[in-house]
Amino acid sequence: MLLAVAEHGGIAAAARALTFTPPAVSQHIAALERQVGMLLVDRSGRTARLTAAGDRLAGHARRVLADLEAAEADLASLDGDLRGTLVVGAIATLGRTLLPATLTALRTTAPEVDLRLEECEPEDGIPALMRGELDVVLAGEYGLTPQRPQAHIDRIDLFVEPLVIAVARDHPLQGPEVELAHLRDERWIAPAAGSSCETMLRRSCALAGFEPHVVAHSGDFAVAAALAGAGHGITLLPAIATSPSLGDAAGVRLIGVHQPGMHRTLYAAIRQGARRHPLVGCVLDALTTSADTLPRTR
Repeated sequence: MLLAVAEHGGIAAAARALTFTPPAVSQHIAALERQVGMLLVDRSGRTARLTAAGDRLAGHARRVLADLEAAEADLASLDGDLRGTLVVGAIATLGRTLLPATLTALRTTAPEVDLRLEECEPEDGIPALMRGELDVVLAGEYGLTPQRPQAHIDRIDLFVEPLVIAVARDHPLQGPEVELAHLRDERWIAPAAGSSCETMLRRSCALAGFEPHVVAHSGDFAVAAALAGAGHGITLLPAIATSPSLGDAAGVRLIGVHQPGMHRTLYAAIRQGARRHPLVGCVLDALTTSADTLPRTR
């Protein structure tokens, strides 16, 4: 909790990052202050800040948390056997594309490793990883929406994919690629309101000199494609959310978009020190190998 306050700049921000309530964070900090006999957080201003003692202790917290992960990894590697359970949280597109191949590979290379899978967005998965509820999180970062590095979290980038425009089959827009500025008069089926994907779309359009005319929001790429196929507007899809059958199923054509920042980086996140854990290392190796086989344009 103390480290989250240090990293996120206050109790309220730490609570949001950890998906706790601010009073719960305050109670934990107060208990820690009673334990060490020092004031660790200055609450006198509008935003709580660490005191000199709090800042010193937060530095120790970074090292302690990493050392605890390393200690667990060291003990797990003693017998040399790859067995046990890991809980993996993943965004839906990676759950459909990357995880099936990873599970197939693990059945051959590490049949006694049991993966428990949870579908989740990064804003839920990363806090769960920090709390120890997940062991690996598979997530994405959209261009123009960089994420702030999290305390004691390591990120392993898997690949970068482009985003494409889905239009109805009879849409007059032609060509393998289009300049984003040429889409200023289009109706848009935008990603979920407030999502990083929607933020990227709006920032990209702003750089291209216009504000998108949004007629719908959907966090489900299949729903957005279906609406585009029905002629309700055009939409933006990550490359791995498409498939050869998508055009037939949704009635759309896919067109590349030429605009800096219109991409997504897919990555795995783990707690610092966890990479030495044999199970985590095995799963990361399988994920990396599977990612290299995915059909996509880098």
